[in-house]
Amino acid sequence: MNRRYFISLLAGIMAACGAKNKIEPDPEEDKPVDPKPQEGETLNGTPIKEGNNLVGVITDSEGNPVRNVAVTDGFQFAVTDMNGVYQMKADPRSTTVSYSLPSGYAIRQDAATHLPSFFQKINPSVVNRKNFSLEKLTEAGSAFSFAVLGDIHIRSAATAAQFKDGAMRKIGDYFRDNPSKGPVFGVSLGDIINNAKDLETFGFAKSALGSAECGSGKFLPFFAVIGNHDHNARLGDSSKSGSDGFDHGTEANFTSTFCPTCYSFNVGKVHFVALDNFIARSEPSSSNTALPATGHNGLSDDVYKWLIRDLALVDNKSSKMVVILQHCHIRGFAEVPHREDMVSQLAEFHSAYILSGHAHICESYKYKVKAKGGQPVMERIHGVPMGNFWYSNYGPDGAPAGYYIYHVDGNDFSSWEFRSVQNPEDQMRVYDSNDVYDKESDWSHQYAWSQESLFAGGNFLLAHIYHGDEDWEVSLEHDGISEKMTFANKRIYDYCAHSHLANDGISGIRTNWTYHWDRSENWWYLKLDRPASELKGWKVVAKAKFPGSRETRTYTCDKITRKLSE
Repeated sequence: MNRRYFISLLAGIMAACGAKNKIEPDPEEDKPVDPKPQEGETLNGTPIKEGNNLVGVITDSEGNPVRNVAVTDGFQFAVTDMNGVYQMKADPRSTTVSYSLPSGYAIRQDAATHLPSFFQKINPSVVNRKNFSLEKLTEAGSAFSFAVLGDIHIRSAATAAQFKDGAMRKIGDYFRDNPSKGPVFGVSLGDIINNAKDLETFGFAKSALGSAECGSGKFLPFFAVIGNHDHNARLGDSSKSGSDGFDHGTEANFTSTFCPTCYSFNVGKVHFVALDNFIARSEPSSSNTALPATGHNGLSDDVYKWLIRDLALVDNKSSKMVVILQHCHIRGFAEVPHREDMVSQLAEFHSAYILSGHAHICESYKYKVKAKGGQPVMERIHGVPMGNFWYSNYGPDGAPAGYYIYHVDGNDFSSWEFRSVQNPEDQMRVYDSNDVYDKESDWSHQYAWSQESLFAGGNFLLAHIYHGDEDWEVSLEHDGISEKMTFANKRIYDYCAHSHLANDGISGIRTNWTYHWDRSENWWYLKLDRPASELKGWKVVAKAKFPGSRETRTYTCDKITRKLSE
């Protein structure tokens, strides 16, 4: 390191510290110099090891050093010492440095974008001094709530405006009207962008993701997770590829707009880990898109090694919950790199959950591996706030466009809830299996429940409960009795929704889009001695149960749905 530069750096630190030892950003940072430090040089009382060109100090709002904070450049980790100092030699492929927010500290927000501010950009070819300041929470309990969004697919200023006025406004209103016991924040589970090659569309999405106003001048900090559509294959760089061909260059638009692709943070007794779990390569799928033509879900070797290093720094795992935030769901795939490895690592915690997007449907899955608290590791796949790519208010499984609210108490979820953008109380639809829906399109499916062998040749009452799972108790109450409905335990099409998506969509734009649909596992049924339409004074009662909690939520429906509308 150039001695004149280092003396200038030290003078800046001493002046900024003052009596409280407070560290401020150095206006001369990232000046191109020889990264080799001179013998005996120190930072805030800590000797800088030869070759380390990424250094900094983490302090609290009073200027006191904060020790044992994990810091990463996306490939390796350092931990702050008693002087609050971290240091490492930056990986040549790294573009950011970030800290893992310790429990008991507030989520910092960028003043302009309202997004979480826990990282800074770096240049691995020069000396980087990146300091951070943390703010202690006045009340650091173990209860808190957060919102989760599935795929958004912002493709224009217009869809960004729909997103702001729909899901983001409703999420902000929810936290304004339902104050949490602790911190609140949001998570977007990837595919924030829809194949965009330009940074302008990323800008639309960035503005939208910071727009959830949850109080007078207060905005919900939304963490971003990278999805396969957020990778730009046109920015591929073979010099940034890992051992398995994963090209880190494809992440450039995302990291320059939002945040690192792999990071972690702690709230209460929960360790959150965001991962890039799409192994992207640098060939575009066509001339009209930036989406990688080759790639698949799973953890690249680099990302898995990073995850192992991150989890190794978490103390008292058996008393905490771990939550993986990723885009691509990994259940239902025969070969997913490092899937079993990751699940076994998560089982070291008291409770473990994987929150995924990608499929555009609501679904839950329990792995055979159990966490220390006795419950299986669970993956929850999330529906979407965009419906069918902004052309319908229903997703491909027939669930309405929506979002999720999770509630934490201690080291497990106390509950979670699905909320429709159009109507938060809309939790299920009930059908008569004898109904046949209009077939106005040339699609080969006949819209009738009898296509499902399970419902052929009988009178069935069907309940599609959008985010229900096998733990729920569902019953039909009528004529003073209660009859338990059976969980179908198979994926079934919502034929009423199919008819709507194929023939209607949002009025006026039906001919301008390609609809798609998928099956859902969230079905219950009951065979009746007469058509469901002949029932009087009935209602379906669904009692939501949660693996790590005694809390329940109850939803009801007392009408047969025969046609959907926007």
